[in-house]
Amino acid sequence: MENLKGFVKEYIEAWSTTDLNTRRNLVKKIYEEKAIFYASEPGDNAVIRTGWDSIFENITEVNSRLVVDNGFSTRDIGYLSNHNVLRVMWEMRTQNGEVAMTGMNFLILHNYKIKYDYIFIS
Repeated sequence: MENLKGFVKEYIEAWSTTDLNTRRNLVKKIYEEKAIFYASEPGDNAVIRTGWDSIFENITEVNSRLVVDNGFSTRDIGYLSNHNVLRVMWEMRTQNGEVAMTGMNFLILHNYKIKYDYIFIS
């Protein structure tokens, strides 16, 4: 992938923006139409979301809870790639700048779009 830095920026922005149109456009830009998102957070039931609409709904729910309601901001803290696999490390910070949570997403790409997205939250 030629512009990994730009791709990672758009990925983080899809999860961070409060603008629904921007989020929907980014989801369609970076995810395959039938992409699958997997989450298994400590204390929560496993989540599997398939396709643009379902992934958009999931991101919107997370954004509402963490960004809108709690004022958290997300930034990438690094990424690594190996052929069609991309690991994105990130952190969420409070309005005071304290780290509220960290995690990483393990992305499997196909034709420069996300086919599978696995989230790991620390």
